[in-house]
Amino acid sequence: MEYLKNTVFGMLIGIANAIPGVSGGTMAVILDIYDKIMYALSLKNIKEHLKFLIPLAVGAAIGIFALSKVIVGAMANYPMILNFCFIGLVLGSIPALFKKAKGESIHPRNWIFFAAALALMIFLTIVNPEATTNKTIEEFGGISPGFCLWLFFTAAVSMIAMILPGLSGSLIFLLLGTYGAVMESISTFNFPLIAVIGAGVLVGGFVGVKVIKKMLRFHPQALYFGILGLMVGSMIIIWPGFTFNNQGIIAVIGLVFFTLAAYFLSSRK
Repeated sequence: MEYLKNTVFGMLIGIANAIPGVSGGTMAVILDIYDKIMYALSLKNIKEHLKFLIPLAVGAAIGIFALSKVIVGAMANYPMILNFCFIGLVLGSIPALFKKAKGESIHPRNWIFFAAALALMIFLTIVNPEATTNKTIEEFGGISPGFCLWLFFTAAVSMIAMILPGLSGSLIFLLLGTYGAVMESISTFNFPLIAVIGAGVLVGGFVGVKVIKKMLRFHPQALYFGILGLMVGSMIIIWPGFTFNNQGIIAVIGLVFFTLAAYFLSSRK
């Protein structure tokens, strides 16, 4: 029964991680297993917690695989609707993250981290406006050493983001321009690329846990204000434009619905 429960929890975390703007870390907090995961994900403790981590990982893989085909289809056929839903998910997550960042008081210097992160997102929008066009593997030029290295790097960075409550690993994939390729790799069972992504996730997980534990211990407000800047700026990058037609109306409805859904979920804890 415990194995099944952890598998279901893993599926929920996997689904959350597959959607830009929805944090797998936040889902783990909602499920009340975040601290347990953080404790288990260390070289010293991992062997003792394999019975907990393995079903969680299996469930996460099932959740991501199940959603990847839906995401790939929506990216190809309804990009405006999909991106409006993504913006809603980010928008709805911001109030809870700001509350967590604010704490009892705000140190004015930490607004610098917010401004720097926001400026970075705006800079990326100006310099590389096509960064988040959800390129296919073919549009990247197919499988090559350079593409695999970039995929590995983005997977590692995204895994670090997944560990943090309030930040979405898939959003990082989106910002770094590999989200479409990752979802395509998963939905088509491209095992060589899945192996590259998996290796990046493992490296990011072990490195990220150590870095984030130190940041949360010594500079938590600076870290969260930086994340807030990234999230606010990400909505500029994700913005797909707007056309007033049937899809435009559905996109606005999706924006409102997913904003409210994300706000409810992120405010649970």
